[in-house]
Amino acid sequence: MNKELFEEEAWNIIKPICRELDELRNEDHIQFLSGLHNEKDGTYKITLRSNHLHFASRGLKDSIGDISYETGRIRIGMRANGIPINIFVELF
Repeated sequence: MNKELFEEEAWNIIKPICRELDELRNEDHIQFLSGLHNEKDGTYKITLRSNHLHFASRGLKDSIGDISYETGRIRIGMRANGIPINIFVELF
């Protein structure tokens, strides 16, 4: 079962792997579009719109798995603070 994820929840999940998040949000470089939490398998799907990204795995519970690019879109599979996430980014 999928549960809608609210914007502040998404930012809290992403923050451990994006230290510049507050700055990017304040300067309108990144926007939240949607988010879902799959309660069955514990994964999250977050869709953003951005013209600047900087993700880094710094902690033991953070990792960047795979990245795929399609014209104007990126998908990043990762764990932030141990939470499995697929981030979809529409580039502008």
